[in-house]
This record gives sequence, C-alpha cells and structure tokens, in this order.
Amino acid sequence: MRPAIEVAMLRRSFGGRAVLDGVTFHVPWGSVTGFVGVNGAGKTTTLHCLLGLERGEGSARIDGAAYSALREPLRTVGFCPDALGAAAGASARAHLLPIALRAAVAPDAIDQMLGAVGLAGARGQVRSFSLGMRRRLAIAGALLASPRILVLDEPFDGLDPAGRRWLSALLRAHADGGGAVLLSAHALDEIEPLLDRLVCLHDGRTRFEGDADAFLRRHAAPVVIVRSPEPERLGAALREAGAVVHGRPAGALAARGLDPERVARIAVREGVLVTELSPRRLSLSAAFAAAIGEGG
Repeated sequence: MRPAIEVAMLRRSFGGRAVLDGVTFHVPWGSVTGFVGVNGAGKTTTLHCLLGLERGEGSARIDGAAYSALREPLRTVGFCPDALGAAAGASARAHLLPIALRAAVAPDAIDQMLGAVGLAGARGQVRSFSLGMRRRLAIAGALLASPRILVLDEPFDGLDPAGRRWLSALLRAHADGGGAVLLSAHALDEIEPLLDRLVCLHDGRTRFEGDADAFLRRHAAPVVIVRSPEPERLGAALREAGAVVHGRPAGALAARGLDPERVARIAVREGVLVTELSPRRLSLSAAFAAAIGEGG
C-alpha cells in the first residue's frame, strides 16, 4: 500500500539560501508521525510545499498525488495551520463556511463540528477569541470534511490541559481508525506518548525517520540512579566498566551506558551495598537535543 504522505528529495531556497535540502520521509496509514525540529529547521516550509502553498523541487505526494492533482483535496487532507488566518470581523461559523462550500459539505455540519471541538457556545468575532479557542477553530477547519489524512502545524499551542488531552485522544483515534496524522510540535515531551513514528529535521535535512521508540533507544541512552553508602568506590567500578557517572546528592550516582542488571552485578562483585537502583530514560526533547548535537 502506498503511504499516506511521501516526500522525496524536497528542496526549497530563499534568496540563494537552501531552506530545504533533500528532505525525505513518509507517513504510513494508521500512524501518528511527529515532525520535529528547532525553529528554522524547515518544518513549516515542508508542510507548505506538501500542501501546494509554496513551490519546491522534488516530490511531495498525498495519497499518491501532488496536492494540486487531488480530485477532492479537502476530503483527502485536512490542514491545521500554525496561524489561523481568519478574515477580519469573521465569526467562527463564517470562518468555516468557505471550507464547507469548497468541500461540498452541508452547512449543518459546521454547527456539529463547532460542538465537537468545544466551540458550540462561541460568540463574537474570531479576533476576540483566546489562543486556545483559535486553535480549536483551526482544528475544526482541518476536520470539517472528514479527511483521512491530517496535517497539523503546532496544534497544541494555546490549549489548556483538558484541550490537550482531548486533541491527543482525537488524533490517536483517527490513526487507529486507519487514518494518518503528520504532527508538528514544539512540546516534544507532551506528544511523545502519542507518536508511532518520528521525523527529525535539522538545517533543512532529514536527520532521522523511523520508529519513535527506535529513536529514543538510539539517542536516549538509559540512566540508572544508584545510591550507596560508598559512592566513590561504586562510581570507580562503574567507570571502569564503561559507564559515564555523575554524582547526585546524598550519595547517589547517575550512571549512563549500563543497564540496571549490569550495575547491580558490579555492586555485588565489589561488595558494595546498594540502597536504591532506579532505571530512567531521557525525555524526547533531551534525546532530540542529543541527536542534533551529534550531527547525525
């Protein structure tokens, strides 16, 4: 089966500077794929090229076709932009009406969608809405025509904790129902539990594409917190075994590079009492920082 989204050797330059330099990745059906990178990495430009909002060299396909060639683009892919772009003076319903008309969706669906995203009682002009309300309206626009593919640029920005839980559940259900989600976000640790796959962009290039857990295994080496009455002796033994060891308060050590069982065996071999042995893992944001710092 062809992927929901396929980007190959995508290039884009501004003023002679390469913003995208051969970006390549795909988004399978049935998955939530995180699209991450620091500011200026090229994420939004990639999404704009994918959706025909900017022109680039290379290939960017949605369900096997360029966006301009899709027979029913709004029913195929829903886009939640980083900036809502509502017309001055528009209400929430007025903002969604052109989307409904272009997608041949019955106007009654607008009110149903506003209720679904928590804006049933929203009154007044969009410019008076809070950031969270504007986010919900942008998400409503992406969902209105019931597309199988969702492309979302920073959709969690401005949402309160309840809104974030709501959106996470919605995106997970969409993927589990056979759809596909491409999700750009700054709050990496918040979206980590949601992700099946990860695409990491840095300096306009794809630094990683694949299983999110594989990325964490590769870049988030496990840390073992171990506490002992003899931290100096235990630390020396762990370093000799190849661990990177840092001191913590109250006789604790943070050992990176050895699993808990190996740490325990070293302690037994050395005859050192251990009063705590706690495996921990780096967060997704820390793993990403490590990955781009390695330059690979």
